Amino acid sequence: MLPSARARARRPTGERGKTRWTEHLIGFLHTFGVGLVAIALLLIFGLSTPYFLSRANIDNILIQISIVGVAAIGETMVMLMGGIDLSIGSIILVSAVITGALTTNHGLGAWPAIGAGLLAATGIGLVNGIFIAGIGIEPIIVTLGTLIAAQGLGQAILANEGSWIQVTNPFFFSLATDQVLTLPAMAVVMLAFYALAAVLLRDTALGRHIYATGGNRRAARLAGIPIGRVVVATYALCGLCAGVAGMLEIAQLGIVSQNVGDGMQFNAITAVLVGGISLSGGKGRVEKTLLGVLIVGTITNYLTFRGVSAYYEQAITGGIILAAVFLDHATRRRAQ
Repeated sequence: MLPSARARARRPTGERGKTRWTEHLIGFLHTFGVGLVAIALLLIFGLSTPYFLSRANIDNILIQISIVGVAAIGETMVMLMGGIDLSIGSIILVSAVITGALTTNHGLGAWPAIGAGLLAATGIGLVNGIFIAGIGIEPIIVTLGTLIAAQGLGQAILANEGSWIQVTNPFFFSLATDQVLTLPAMAVVMLAFYALAAVLLRDTALGRHIYATGGNRRAARLAGIPIGRVVVATYALCGLCAGVAGMLEIAQLGIVSQNVGDGMQFNAITAVLVGGISLSGGKGRVEKTLLGVLIVGTITNYLTFRGVSAYYEQAITGGIILAAVFLDHATRRRAQ
């Protein structure tokens, strides 16, 4: 009998039962904990003020989280693969500036301009993937460099087009104001992308390869998975999601300025971590990222509603990141 087995055999029956109960509780919280936190926050905030759960404020929360929600989809895929992308905010800026300039200053229709903005965003993500997979540079270094370069590019284009661009195209106005199936149109776009991402990660070869690469890259390579192509494709998809978030930001703000996308990468990473995606990769579900986005958005909305300073909001967001990282670390140590 192995030593660990002998130790379990010597453990009193009551202690073994307590251990099993603890493991079941941890498993339950791991599965449903994020959803329970989201529901608890809605109830607590709703009881503290009746306006919080009003239809107008719920719609406001859904519109506010739709931008970071779509951006967080791409970050989820990258982190499931064991990487990270710090350039999301700058990609949002570039895609928004290109689309806004083409529609407002150059008379291009909404869809061709959106196509150009999304193509640029996907291209930046593709560059990230090529540098990471082809040259072997660490993701945090590559995407930090891309963050700075893309931000400079976006601000340079904006300077040539004017200090800010007012987007008056009716498509973006309708995207911000219309309702679809009793939900804000922007929220419907976000939910549609989450549905597509869930199918991609669960039912396609690319999704399975993303999980395998993040779970054990050496084993995935030995199994014949084309790691390089998976990395490039995943970062390109992350860039595409950031580009879509840029379109939603145009719709919400109605203008494009140098502050578009500012800090969005940290909001997306926060939502992903709160949703339970493992920093080590290979574990997590994109549906839980949506719950993480809802939790962070709900807290932010409530703090704004209560008149809390933006500086305190930033401090609380940092605290949420630290708590999520600690929980991820504790969970991985217990699993080991």
